[in-house]
Amino acid sequence: MVAGPSDREPGDRDLRAELEAERAATDHWRRVARQRSAAFAELRHRPTVRAVLALERRLGFVRHPVATALARLRALSERTRLALGAVRARPARRLALLQDALHRLPAPPNDSRRIALVVVGRAEGPLRGTAGDAAAGAVDVTHVDGRADAGSDPVSAVRRAIDSTDHDLVGVLLASSEPLDDTWLRRLAREIHDDTVAVVPLLVHPHRARTHATPHDGRVRASGLTLAVPSDGAPELLGAEAGSIADPNALVHTVESASSACIVFARAAYRAAGGLTSVHDLDIAIVELCARLRAGGGRISVVPSAVMIDRRPVRSRRDLRGPVDPTALAWADAVDRFGPALVRSERPPGDALRFVLTVAAPSLKTARQWGDWHLADALAGALRRHGHEARVQTADRADDPAGRVCDVHIVLRGLEPVRRTPGQRHVLWIISHPESIEDEELDAADLVLVASPPFAAHLASRTATPVEVLLQATDARRFHPRPVDPAHRHAITVVAKTRDVLRPVVVDALSVGLRPAIYGSGWRDLVDPALVVADHVDNEELPIVYSSADVVLNDHWRTMQRWGFVSNRLYDVLACGIPVISDPVVGIAELFDGAVLEYHSPRELRDLVDEILAEPAAARARAERGREAVLAAHTFDQRASELLKALARHTESA
Repeated sequence: MVAGPSDREPGDRDLRAELEAERAATDHWRRVARQRSAAFAELRHRPTVRAVLALERRLGFVRHPVATALARLRALSERTRLALGAVRARPARRLALLQDALHRLPAPPNDSRRIALVVVGRAEGPLRGTAGDAAAGAVDVTHVDGRADAGSDPVSAVRRAIDSTDHDLVGVLLASSEPLDDTWLRRLAREIHDDTVAVVPLLVHPHRARTHATPHDGRVRASGLTLAVPSDGAPELLGAEAGSIADPNALVHTVESASSACIVFARAAYRAAGGLTSVHDLDIAIVELCARLRAGGGRISVVPSAVMIDRRPVRSRRDLRGPVDPTALAWADAVDRFGPALVRSERPPGDALRFVLTVAAPSLKTARQWGDWHLADALAGALRRHGHEARVQTADRADDPAGRVCDVHIVLRGLEPVRRTPGQRHVLWIISHPESIEDEELDAADLVLVASPPFAAHLASRTATPVEVLLQATDARRFHPRPVDPAHRHAITVVAKTRDVLRPVVVDALSVGLRPAIYGSGWRDLVDPALVVADHVDNEELPIVYSSADVVLNDHWRTMQRWGFVSNRLYDVLACGIPVISDPVVGIAELFDGAVLEYHSPRELRDLVDEILAEPAAARARAERGREAVLAAHTFDQRASELLKALARHTESA
């Protein structure tokens, strides 16, 4: 049963009214932030600022040629490295051996299906291996301009050409792709059947002139494309088996995607998948189409016995890896549109998922000073121990492609929302700031998790999205009893930021003559500076600070207290086996087996502190009971398990 406010707390109507008031205050500060941004924009119009900007523009004539010269120098350096790397290569012999191996293969049978090929770019002659079939009406070859102009682009031209045909199979290839023998098209066509809806040849590098040579000349350029998702970085399209020795005897196998160099589709599957989308990069359009084909249950296969020389230029070592620059805006847009569908292959139930956790910390530079960063990092570690991939990112990286291709996006909700990605499961975990959640954001999510039973019940009445309780927890690998450090040895300890206001527990403690040792920012102008031990404590050092105290005092921000959001500090302090006193919050007694003492007045706070200091053995025994309760039910390993079960429940019911 979901717990509600206790008898001593205001009723639901009062809580809702208070929440609306807090939401109004939050909106006010958002407006203030926008006004400040507008004020900074106005600075650009002031005479002094305009003069500086004008001077910067005048110096542009110097910057541009310098930047151009540096770019040319970098390009020359890259080209030189490629040429030097090719000195020991023997590409001519490699291609001769490859062609000889192709000639020894048995000839493929003829295919009765009609094929329409769209060649992009200016071709110097007829396409090898199609002349006889074209004369018999089996193959129809159309050439389109590969150059973008004011009224058209290559993708649109290819789409129009395909739409104008009713052939059984359709293919797209660049004019720079040269078949190595006459059988390539028949070898590709015969592999399109059942759930194999698209096929690609083995692409190899040509034998280039010495000034344009590469270490891969005569070797594989791509055996289809695969999408690599590094643990920290943007997803990148890579040519599978790039740089390896071509083997036309290798078995036909599936691959994630293909480039525009050459691909042949079953026309029915092409149409069912929606065809090519309106983007200006043909490679990206092909990759997106492959993602939709796979999503529809189709397979893309590589046919190693169909070999093509890919004569597209290689200007840098990056070009040897794959056809798409991972830093290009067009690629970022594709990831944003398709998300994990670009990389998702058929995986059995229970297979590893890719998680990304976004926190409210504004940047990585300051992330370690934010509690939600460490909370997310602990949950990510627990997910990895459950066999999944997980990355943590700050708010400024929420739109990075590396996160957008993950299967599940968990947003540890701060003051601002984070938009969802198509095809990605979007999970909100509300651990604070209940006043800032809007109904539209709830409706856009796939699952809402709340660190408060009362607030979870409240949100369930506002949205059709599933809402479940997922409480905060502790990282038991970090928070456990430590030896006392004399530098942090205090009778009474408070760890808290002020946010420019006196925290209630500090006010109450001072009002009854207690002098707590304070760790946290913003206190020096509010209390006796002698009480402030440090403006910041690293999360790694917090267990030592807690373990060196006789008692730790804790409180909650008003809306969090009213709605039953239990502070993460209570889990951490008890995990260290240290007595803790807190302001009252619904559910604390049950969560921690009565180990957290709750005070309701400054006088009661003083009495509880005196009791703990007078009877330390009894206080430690009670804290140990709380530690056992935390380890039994409130670690991040347990939260990760609860999260995975919730995802599975709502996947099955979707």
